[in-house]
Amino acid sequence: MSGEIWKFLAGLGLFIYSMGQLEDILKQVSGRSLKLFIRRNTQHLFKAIAIGTVLTAIAQSSSVVSLIVLAFVEAGIITFRNALAVILGTNLGTTMTGWIVATLGFKFDILFFSLPVIAISTLAMFLLRKNKSLFRFFSVLFALGMLFLSLSFIKESADVLVNAFPMEQFKSYPLIVFVLLGFLLTTIIQSSSATMAIALTAIYSGILSFPTAAALVIGSEVGTTMKILFWGVQGSVEKKRVAWGNFYYNIFTSVFAFVFLRWLIYFIEHILHISDPLIGLVAFQTVINLFSIVIFLPFLSIFSEWLEKYIREETSEPLVFTTPKHPEYWTLASEALAKEARRLLDSTRHFIRNTLVSDSGKQQNILSNMRKMAQPADDPQQLYEKLKKTEGDLLVYYNQLQSKISAEQDNEELWNYMATIRQTINAAKAIIDIEHNLQEFGNSINDILHMQLQEISEDWIRFEAALDAADTRLPELLSTSLAYENEKKTQILNWLKSDLINELEASTLLNVYKEITSCKKYLAGAAAQISLQEPI
Repeated sequence: MSGEIWKFLAGLGLFIYSMGQLEDILKQVSGRSLKLFIRRNTQHLFKAIAIGTVLTAIAQSSSVVSLIVLAFVEAGIITFRNALAVILGTNLGTTMTGWIVATLGFKFDILFFSLPVIAISTLAMFLLRKNKSLFRFFSVLFALGMLFLSLSFIKESADVLVNAFPMEQFKSYPLIVFVLLGFLLTTIIQSSSATMAIALTAIYSGILSFPTAAALVIGSEVGTTMKILFWGVQGSVEKKRVAWGNFYYNIFTSVFAFVFLRWLIYFIEHILHISDPLIGLVAFQTVINLFSIVIFLPFLSIFSEWLEKYIREETSEPLVFTTPKHPEYWTLASEALAKEARRLLDSTRHFIRNTLVSDSGKQQNILSNMRKMAQPADDPQQLYEKLKKTEGDLLVYYNQLQSKISAEQDNEELWNYMATIRQTINAAKAIIDIEHNLQEFGNSINDILHMQLQEISEDWIRFEAALDAADTRLPELLSTSLAYENEKKTQILNWLKSDLINELEASTLLNVYKEITSCKKYLAGAAAQISLQEPI
């Protein structure tokens, strides 16, 4: 008996793995042509629903299509209202997997077909791995072969396990229990297709009746949205609206299906005249998704407006380091732009210090005249993106001022502030370009590379102290920085000559110190034009 349980679990694991393989392969081939196709054909609601349905039916994965749609919404290529329509279509298209499993997986000797497919596709993948198109084609065949092999394991083990289960106990459970079970199961394994395969196996083996298996499918309708919800809530506000819209819509579908479960089953058995419970179950899944689209579509605009009203951009964590609104008059604009340039320089120094200075160095209170940053040690890439977005916002503000400024001298003064801002961002870019190298140094087993983090940290603290010194002149500061870089060059070449580091490591070290010197040059140039002595 334990052997059959493991066989059932192995079959379930292979099924999930095979679906994941299909999804990964299709993500690789979903290049520019597919993305352009989606963008061109999602301008109208009915067309968007049809595209979502067809693409999901072909791809056999609603996740692939949904994640592409979320990326399009994030990039502003399609509106979230049309994206919702595509999502409605993916819910209908994903039922195709159930039809394949019900008609092929339980009607034929799938083991007889799956083994030759696996054997041929595996051999072809080995021989044709240099041909990307053929390799992907046989990869799809291999995943399909594994998919049907897993169904064979599930079906065969279920035939044995069914005799060991107390059937009466299952039949006594209320239907809502199976709805919750379907939700939990799909949320855990993240595959509504796998839940459908389990439900079909349960009907085929006599473990569950048609209504209880249908309740299991109802629960899977909500469980399958959790992956999209997880990815969506981490993006833009439009992306969040699509993800939550998909979640709320699937709740609507599940509630509708559960409330009208008895009538829906009657419709399938007596109106559609489907007597086979396997076909009836996949027809049930198709019908509830089709009916929910028909019912929900007239209210899609109202639903979209509701999402726009209640899901808004969070304001607790600003996306930029600027003041939300700037004055439009020259007498105030010059002062505002100067203040923003100081703020950006301050934020950039925090970003660089957060990246270059080790934890022990950060505890030293060197920057006595620099305001204490409110945020903790943020992710360097996220901080850099905020700095870049800040520069972009200030460029927009500067362009808006051009139509209001007539004096050439005034325009030159504003442009000097913008040049300072550009230098500040150049300093940040020099550091973000080597941030991955610094992480490699921290994880390196080479003591020389590992010790560079401490040396870089100590050197940066000295540079900041010199930069803050009131009597420091720019030429002297740059000369000191260049001399330090030349000193490190000589040291690195000696390490290479002594075989203490290899050629790649030497090249990386030379580039790191070169970028740090460039950062110092840009930062010192910006600081020379803006006084850091004034509080912000």
